[in-house]
Amino acid sequence: MGGFTWWPLVWSVVLLSVLLIVGYGVYTHGRTPANERTHTDTALSTLRSRYARGELSEEEFEERRRRLEE
Repeated sequence: MGGFTWWPLVWSVVLLSVLLIVGYGVYTHGRTPANERTHTDTALSTLRSRYARGELSEEEFEERRRRLEE
């Protein structure tokens, strides 16, 4: 009869483990790696500079910005 008292603890640990694994997966799924984010930030900065200098039309700027943010 004493063995039955451990099952709620075992299932609690299993449930907590599953919740932690799912939570970690959700947390990391949509994140962009830091090096890719830096590359995109640099490219957007260059794009904005070129637009500000008049090297790009508004349509070109918007198209390139949209592609970079995909």
